[in-house]
Amino acid sequence: MSSATGTVRKLPTSPDRSAPPRTEATPSLRAPEVQRFALSNGLPVLLVEKHDLPLVAVEILLPGGAGAVAPSRAGLAGLTADMLDEGAGKRSALDIATELERLGALLGTSAGYDDSQVHLLALRPRLAESLDLLADLVIRPTFPPDEVERVRAERLDLILKLSAEPRSVANDVLSSVLYGPAHPWGPPLLGTRASLTELGGDDVAAFHASRYHAGNATLMVAGDVKASELEPLLEARFGRWERGDARPVTLPPAPERTRATVHLSDRPGAAQSEIRVGRVAVARGTDDYFPIVILNTLLGGSFTSRLNATLREEKGFTYGARSGFHTRRAPGPFVAQAAVHTPVTGEAVGVFLEEIERLREEPVPDEEMDRARSYAALRLPQRFETVGDLVARLAEQVLHALPGDYWDSYIPRLLAVDAAAVQAAARRHLDPRRMAVVVDGDAAVIRGPIERLGMPIEVIPAVPS
Repeated sequence: MSSATGTVRKLPTSPDRSAPPRTEATPSLRAPEVQRFALSNGLPVLLVEKHDLPLVAVEILLPGGAGAVAPSRAGLAGLTADMLDEGAGKRSALDIATELERLGALLGTSAGYDDSQVHLLALRPRLAESLDLLADLVIRPTFPPDEVERVRAERLDLILKLSAEPRSVANDVLSSVLYGPAHPWGPPLLGTRASLTELGGDDVAAFHASRYHAGNATLMVAGDVKASELEPLLEARFGRWERGDARPVTLPPAPERTRATVHLSDRPGAAQSEIRVGRVAVARGTDDYFPIVILNTLLGGSFTSRLNATLREEKGFTYGARSGFHTRRAPGPFVAQAAVHTPVTGEAVGVFLEEIERLREEPVPDEEMDRARSYAALRLPQRFETVGDLVARLAEQVLHALPGDYWDSYIPRLLAVDAAAVQAAARRHLDPRRMAVVVDGDAAVIRGPIERLGMPIEVIPAVPS
């Protein structure tokens, strides 16, 4: 084809799949400088300056979370976090919402397995006023009884809604199987109907008093502010925050698994099965952390991973299969998962177990190792792009007591992982003969094929509608 200016090259109608795309050069990362100081009450502050935009992110980290709550009171940490913006100081919930809108600020609260967090994203010209609001929420929440009851009712309604979602049910069953009824990580983070029904304003206030104080907090800041400007702003608002005694959380050990088991959550007529394959694995501080990052990248941590390549690309069983090590302060779960068409459920479970066993028995080829290392290394700089990313990385370091040069050494340590280290980590942490398999699906259709895998099956009755 030609034009007045010369020949126009015809574009290909499909991508060239004869060779893999060229990867970018492996990046290096120099983590930004972290400035540290403490307020007069001992509250530690970490600051990373970033002056390209007039934004400041603030995060208050409070270790504890669900791990600090007895299983019978599951959901208390999350309920407390949800209540912080429902009234604080002299402000009502409506006042707080109106003030955030006026300031152009974003505020969020959350509670996870290891910690509770309060996040603020503020415009630099309105940082002082935004910090006024943040201090009220964290230090002076009022927990109005009518708001406590409303938020609790909303969470109970959400539990009922999630009981109809196969993904949520499969996740909750797996946590219960792996950690058991006596462990704080056994129940859902949201809580259960039984636990939330028993919780009230007094419980919320008591949890706040025990965990939300300067002796159990670290304040992280990133953005368009200098330490000389920030310190007096924080001292005026948080310097008199009461400093209670630090109360470390001691978790019981998870139950020891001695065999593989299948837990079948019956959902009659389900067109798909939600599959979870997992076990309690490692804590964030494990010596195997970098080998398991590469191990998981190979198994189910990227689109080209073995699980996705087999279950999606080769067999067409699913839109996507993935895996992850959910590392926490104590050993967290390894989980591999997918949603598959009901008739292929048994075969899909077999593929999960076979791919895990293959990593234990066969060294990973050099080319595949190179791709996995490059993929994992290339992802790290993306985690330092925004001010929110920066405070999240600071929180990760604080929560897990990571050394000061951790992020500078991260990529070199990833690139040093070899096939032998991956195979050794797989053998230590991923024994298919001790996995828990959870399937939410139609028991009448899938039980027979699963039984042929030779594992004992427990059928969990369908949840009443």
